[in-house]
Amino acid sequence: MKSLKLLFVLITLISTVIYSQDDAASSTLINKGDKAPQFEVQSISGGWLSSDLLKGKVTLINFWATWCPPCRAEFPLLQKDIYDSIKEKDFLVMAISRGEDTDTVKKFIDKNKYTFPIYVDKEAKVFNLFANKYIPRNFVIGKDGHIKWASIGFVKEEFYEMIKVIREELKK
Repeated sequence: MKSLKLLFVLITLISTVIYSQDDAASSTLINKGDKAPQFEVQSISGGWLSSDLLKGKVTLINFWATWCPPCRAEFPLLQKDIYDSIKEKDFLVMAISRGEDTDTVKKFIDKNKYTFPIYVDKEAKVFNLFANKYIPRNFVIGKDGHIKWASIGFVKEEFYEMIKVIREELKK
């Protein structure tokens, strides 16, 4: 009886892990190698940016929200290790808040003194071109307009791997 319970627990655990991986994969609409979608997004200052302006540049798009603990953990590194450190004319950072209003986002950014470009996707229209669940998400778009890196969540080691991809793309 005890071994039967243990077997049931193991099967349940394995099923949960497999489902989680499948769910994360199925929620990703754009993957490495895919052409980045066309979009327009509004900055917190009110101006609009079209994805057409990304052509010929390496771009990091980070989808996040003020209420998201992993997003909040990632932001200091995004500021220090990417935005403040990679000073290339052909590199852009776009942190796109998913599903929040401009005032909420502005308060969070001002309080934390982040200086990288912030955009608001209140209705998640841009996010839904890339994925349909889970944040933070990072997408690195190469100069050719194709996705060079895509990640879900925040793992420090993975974050530093992404920085390597950005630096390699900038050399091309």
